[in-house]
Amino acid sequence: TWYVTHVKNESSASVCQTFTTSQDGQMSIVEYTFKQGKNDITIRCEAQPEEEKKLTFTCKNGGKMIFQAIFTVMETDYQDYALFYRCVTFKTDTSDAKAGDIADNYLVVRGTAGQHEIPGQLKL
Repeated sequence: TWYVTHVKNESSASVCQTFTTSQDGQMSIVEYTFKQGKNDITIRCEAQPEEEKKLTFTCKNGGKMIFQAIFTVMETDYQDYALFYRCVTFKTDTSDAKAGDIADNYLVVRGTAGQHEIPGQLKL
């Protein structure tokens, strides 16, 4: 289990989502659900292996492609911390973005709940 502790561009301090991860052969799968008005929206993202430390997820809702998310591991010790760069390209209009919009961000994740300090190895 990994916990997001810091993001460069914070969208909302109150947003807390649980992501379920799994493997189907070589395919990496991430699923999550969020509220949009009164509706629960479920997103399923799938990625095949690529070059080391990079995954490109195709993310769909009900079979309709919503966005593509590229995750690149910038630094990690594989146990306690990781720094990711995430670049999302929207493929369809949503309530937050239009098709073609790009949103990128940096995320720090920790392997232990409650660890809120940025590891020294990641400080510039």
